Amino acid sequence: MLKLENISKYYHSNDTVALGLRRVNLEFNIGEFIAVTGESGSGKSTLLNVISGLDTYEEGELFINNEETSYFSMSEWESYRRQYIGFVFQNYNIIDSYSVLENVMIALKLQGYDKETRKQRALELIENVGLTSHIHHKASKLSGGQKQRAVIARALAKDCPIIVCDEPTGNLDTESSNNIMNLLAEISKDKLVIVVTHNYDEVKDFATRRIRLFDGEVIEDKKLKKTQKKEEKVELAPYKVNIWGLFTLSLRNLFRTPRRTIFAAVIFTFIVATFTFVYGNYVTIINKGLNSSYNQTFANVNEKRIIVTKYDYTDFTDDELDVINDISGVTYLNVHDVINDFSLTAYYFYEDGYVGQDNYFVNPAASISNNELEEGRLPNNVTEVVVESNSMYSLGDIVNYSITYANINYEEREPVLQDITDATTQLTVVGIVEPREIYYSSSMYFHKDFMEDDFLIQAAYYFNYHIAGASTNFSIEPIIGVEYREDIFKVYDVYIVDNTLGDWEFSVDVEYLKGDMRRYYAEINEIEYDDYNTITTQMLLDIDVYFNVVNTFGNRTYAADIVGTHVSTGYGYQNTIKVNQATMDDILNSNTYQISVHTVDRFDALSVIDDLEAAGFNAIYPSNTSSPMDRITSVMLSLLYGTFMVLLMFGMYFIVYLILKNIQVSKKKDYLILRSIGASKGNLNKVTTVSYTH
Repeated sequence: MLKLENISKYYHSNDTVALGLRRVNLEFNIGEFIAVTGESGSGKSTLLNVISGLDTYEEGELFINNEETSYFSMSEWESYRRQYIGFVFQNYNIIDSYSVLENVMIALKLQGYDKETRKQRALELIENVGLTSHIHHKASKLSGGQKQRAVIARALAKDCPIIVCDEPTGNLDTESSNNIMNLLAEISKDKLVIVVTHNYDEVKDFATRRIRLFDGEVIEDKKLKKTQKKEEKVELAPYKVNIWGLFTLSLRNLFRTPRRTIFAAVIFTFIVATFTFVYGNYVTIINKGLNSSYNQTFANVNEKRIIVTKYDYTDFTDDELDVINDISGVTYLNVHDVINDFSLTAYYFYEDGYVGQDNYFVNPAASISNNELEEGRLPNNVTEVVVESNSMYSLGDIVNYSITYANINYEEREPVLQDITDATTQLTVVGIVEPREIYYSSSMYFHKDFMEDDFLIQAAYYFNYHIAGASTNFSIEPIIGVEYREDIFKVYDVYIVDNTLGDWEFSVDVEYLKGDMRRYYAEINEIEYDDYNTITTQMLLDIDVYFNVVNTFGNRTYAADIVGTHVSTGYGYQNTIKVNQATMDDILNSNTYQISVHTVDRFDALSVIDDLEAAGFNAIYPSNTSSPMDRITSVMLSLLYGTFMVLLMFGMYFIVYLILKNIQVSKKKDYLILRSIGASKGNLNKVTTVSYTH
């Protein structure tokens, strides 16, 4: 069965070499019960380890059924241990979290037995070792003798020809020791049983042969009882375990140690959550310049919005607009792009009597999909609106808004809700969407008819203080050769069409005429303040002036005549200018040379940009545009945050490593037990994170 010829084993430690076995020659056969004795350090455990394939040897040869083993690879030694060797050790090597039945059945499971056969055979083996009454007891609750009998039952379940026992009764009382020895003697009738012990007296009545070692050498090999040589016809178990069997084994290990499993799950969840959070923030910072909520030129940085112009800066033709509108992914085309950077004012009433106001960018509801709505629906007409969920409005609320400033009467009393209602226009909130991160203000989403309102378009061109380089004013400069004083000569905000006026004739607000124009006239004519009453309206109207028109897309100068005055009404505190339609059209200059297209999301936007550029248009994507300073800041922040992230991850790694190392050490015993009863290292590594090379 087993034959050792001139086996020598050495242990190397630093510069010293210790002898484990020296030229050992032994032969073992089925049917023997062999006691291996000797003083501590004599080589007993080393001999057992060499026989079981746990230790290699440097000299000689070990034969298994006349087959040499010196050329065995690690996997072949593993296969040998799995098929030939059953282990019974002093420390019981039992899985404490399993019941007696489960400890025995696990060996049968690893051999590939089906479920019914496993249970039937396990019950028989447990009965043979006298543990039927403890079949469902957890191993951790058993006495030492009961644990050792359970281990023997498991070794028998493995159905291997060799049982090796290293001090199997070292922790047992006399009665339990006798029971174990009787059981091993009974087993030895059909198997080879090798028992290493330091106490020969407890085994002498059972052993058929005694081998005594001293300093690594065999000094005695004595037959104690005559044994009948058995025919060595060994049928080895197939040890085929499918992946489902390994998976159920893994689940059982998890559920048998719930506290350890929960703790490990918490640790891994912490790792994943922390890494996701830290890495997500890092990516957000390094991409800030490519997905910014701030843009120096366009205030409404919306990932659905693309600005489109022609490279020669000429107007778009209707055919070109049709081409753009037909591009896949375009949900809305706005020929007046400036509207998207315009914000209207919403007024609301505090319970304490005060009026509050917020600004909201004007966006097309057509750019919202139904899937984006958290509540409600899209607008069906100009009186309905969709708001963001972080606004003060809820579904069904009324929004009191004004495209220009509302004329609310604050005189000598706190305004009431009716004042707000009378001075504004009302919208009903019919939908709620997730808010966008934006630098200037929040957004609202309107019906397409609202987006095409003439007054909204006019207001967007002239009152849009969000546009870089634009002014919300209509400057009037007398051409008398004196230095222009911009802080005095401005007429703000509202322009009214009055076709009774001629081209480039205009009527100004009477208060403006009485104020800034009178003061300027007094300065250039050296009139003292006390003599202001000598300045007549006609004197002011006779001044030659020109318009310096500063709007969204340029700065132009026109000669003009003040031909009259009027009183501003219905426009709050803002001054007004009246001009005819032809003059208004010239001032407005709303030719279609800068438009915007809207998409459902960023993915569609990037695709549409490619199509626009392929069609020969200039596509500008504010969400992907940042200033050089923004990019420098982004790089600096990414470096700082990246360094912090690396340090944090290393710190977290070492903390988690120490925790998981302790968990893994607690699993080491079970891992080695499973390997000793038939589970291969490769199979176990498929279902556990713990890996050992022992």
